[in-house]
Amino acid sequence: MVADNTHSQLVSGAKVILPVIALVTLSTLFLLARTVDPDDAIPFADVNVSERARDQQLTQPKFSGVSSDGTEFTLRATRARPDLEDPRRMLAENVDLALRAADGGLASVSAATGDVDTGRRRLVLEGDVRVETSTGFMLMTPRLEGNLGRLNIAARGGVEGTGPLGTLTASAMTLTEGENGTQRLLFTGDVNLLYTPPDN
Repeated sequence: MVADNTHSQLVSGAKVILPVIALVTLSTLFLLARTVDPDDAIPFADVNVSERARDQQLTQPKFSGVSSDGTEFTLRATRARPDLEDPRRMLAENVDLALRAADGGLASVSAATGDVDTGRRRLVLEGDVRVETSTGFMLMTPRLEGNLGRLNIAARGGVEGTGPLGTLTASAMTLTEGENGTQRLLFTGDVNLLYTPPDN
C-alpha cells in the first residue's frame, strides 16, 4: 500500500518537473544561440537590378530576308544585346553575313562586332572585316556599312586583299546588285592592282 502511494507521488511529481526541465532547456538553447546577422542571410544579395536588366542578351541570333532585287541574306552572331530605346536594333558580336545573289553568286562577310538595325535593314560591321566572294575575291577592311533592303554595302576606310587577277588595294569598295540579280564589286579611289599571271 505504501509502495503504491510512493509510486503515485513520483508519477505526479514527474508530470510537473519534466515539462519545467524541458522549458528551461529550450530557453537556454535560444539564449545561447548566435545572434543572426541579416547581412549573412543572402550572400548574393548585392545585385544591381537595373544593370542586370540592361544586360539582356540574345544567344546565337539569326536574321534573314531577301533584298528588293532578289539577293538572299542571312546574318548570324554568337551574341547580341538589344538596344534599350529601339528593340529592332542590336549590338552583335562575331557576326557572319551570307549573301546569295539571284544568279547563284555567293559572298560572305565576317566581323568582330556589328550594329544591326533589323527594322531598316541597315548594318555597320567593324573589327577585322573579311569579305569573300565565289568569284575569287578575299578582302579585308576595318569597317563595312550599308543596307540589305536594296543591297548596297560600302567600305570607305580602305580595302586590301586578293582577287582573280592578283593582289589589290583601294581607298573604297562598294558591294551592290547589278543587272539580272548579280553581285557587283566596285573599287574606287586610289586603286592598285599587282597582276599575278595564272599558273600554267
